[in-house]
Amino acid sequence: MSSIPAHTRVTEAATASVDSLRRLDLSTVPEERLGELLATATRIESQAAALRGAVLAEADRRKTALRTAATGTDAWAVEFTGDTREMNAGGLRIARLLESKYHATRDAFAAGRVTKAQVRVIVNAAEQAPLRATEQQVATAEAFILGKATGEGRRNGKPMDPKRLRQAARRMFDPIDHELADEHEAIMLGRESKGAERETYLMLSDNGDGTWSGRFTIPELHGQLFSWVLDKLTAPRRRSTGPLGQEILDDAAADGDGWTLGGLEKKGRAFCELLEHLPTTGWHLTGGGNATTLLVRIEFDDLVRRLSDDMERLGVGRLDNGVKLTAAHVQRLACEAEIVPTILNSEEAVLFHGRGQRLHDRHQRNALAQLHDSCAISGCQRPFAWCEIHHPYPWAAGGGTDITNAVPLCGWHHQRAHDGDFDLRRDPPNGPHAWKLARRKPLHDWRNMPETAPGAGYTVVRS
Repeated sequence: MSSIPAHTRVTEAATASVDSLRRLDLSTVPEERLGELLATATRIESQAAALRGAVLAEADRRKTALRTAATGTDAWAVEFTGDTREMNAGGLRIARLLESKYHATRDAFAAGRVTKAQVRVIVNAAEQAPLRATEQQVATAEAFILGKATGEGRRNGKPMDPKRLRQAARRMFDPIDHELADEHEAIMLGRESKGAERETYLMLSDNGDGTWSGRFTIPELHGQLFSWVLDKLTAPRRRSTGPLGQEILDDAAADGDGWTLGGLEKKGRAFCELLEHLPTTGWHLTGGGNATTLLVRIEFDDLVRRLSDDMERLGVGRLDNGVKLTAAHVQRLACEAEIVPTILNSEEAVLFHGRGQRLHDRHQRNALAQLHDSCAISGCQRPFAWCEIHHPYPWAAGGGTDITNAVPLCGWHHQRAHDGDFDLRRDPPNGPHAWKLARRKPLHDWRNMPETAPGAGYTVVRS
């Protein structure tokens, strides 16, 4: 008879089995069997997590920590798991509840039928059951939501992922008592809301290279609203044919280097567009209206160069908070923002401090809305409400502030109109109020091209 303890033999056999799987040459596995192998690995992972929790619960029951001078079972486990005390404490809490109350979930976990994340959802939801719910009602609700987790209680037979399971768990008492389900849902939503408030944070940092990075956690409601707005802003804006069925090629659909933006890049730019349209009305900020108020500072020498049209030497603008922007960027924001210009000489003395001026007021926007229901670029379907009013004939060069010198452009096309790589031109074949952005040829000297006022065949936009 072997003197090796039974638990040692079992653990050695389990370790050997896992090692044999680890040494498996995956290149020899048929493609149709890879999914099955992945499911097996997930099941083993769940079984190992269940065993770990059971060991923690047993060590806690025996008060092992007291005999090792540890401050608690969670601290005792740090030496063996490599995890933090907080992580072990979370696992210990779930393990205790599985051992004492939620046996159906415990057995499914031990069999590898549910994952660790699903178990947490089920246990946490059941723990928030209304006080008037009986043990039998809680057990029935547990079985119901467990069936969603394993897939056995779903028509398609597929397991429900933790995110969707968490939402379904809010109504886990539905098969038992509708009023009880309403009460349970209210409890869960209330606690989630309070927890979300505690967890809400925003961290921003200046990378020092012209970009900022950050991380944040916000409540579910605000996350959904934020996601909804970004989805609206990144929805397909251009169609492949015009109103008469003709094909439309939008050169501005690609970035300046000729590559098309990916989903993450589009959402990043949509976020920037959203920030530029934040309201100031009702906030304790300078100015009012529906757009940004800019205190723009520009050096007198830069102003002289701008008036002399020396684009190669054009300087930068600086906002009142010290942020520096390219002149093209300032010009683009200036189309919609309220501007308070300040002109300085070489000794930083203020030569002129102007008053804020709205370049196109709401009455002019209303008039433009009668002509455009979307961005003026042919084929772009971005709604007019999200468009910025652009001066095709530059205001600084004598262009008037009226609807004959106003073109509604979406955020994407407005940036392209100011980035120097495109010419903004009228597009008569697509309608009397249609415009297009044509990419400039890299070798021509655009400064020698004729400039015409709106109403002519085309207009060159000099950023």
